[in-house]
Amino acid sequence: MSEFTVIMEPIATSDLRGILRYIQETLKEPAIAKRVYLSIRDKINNLDQMPESFPLVRDDTLAQRGIRWILAENYLVFFVVDSSMKRVNIIRVLHSRRDWQNLL
Repeated sequence: MSEFTVIMEPIATSDLRGILRYIQETLKEPAIAKRVYLSIRDKINNLDQMPESFPLVRDDTLAQRGIRWILAENYLVFFVVDSSMKRVNIIRVLHSRRDWQNLL
């Protein structure tokens, strides 16, 4: 039984679509794109259980906002947990080599 509802913010949905499109169209790897997409979605969907067990980001200002992260493939999924509402908001999905501190 799910404890938390997982909600994708519009920009996170756009990030995920962009990842899929980049791998499919630019890298010309549709099978890999599907595998990466499903792997990221699986990690996101599993945040309905114990999302507060994942670490806060290593940036004091962002950590004060409660931003947490998980690694999915070569991508970082950033999210905020609202314990009182039993909700997890996915705020961004970014490649691990991007300057994520300035994008959050």
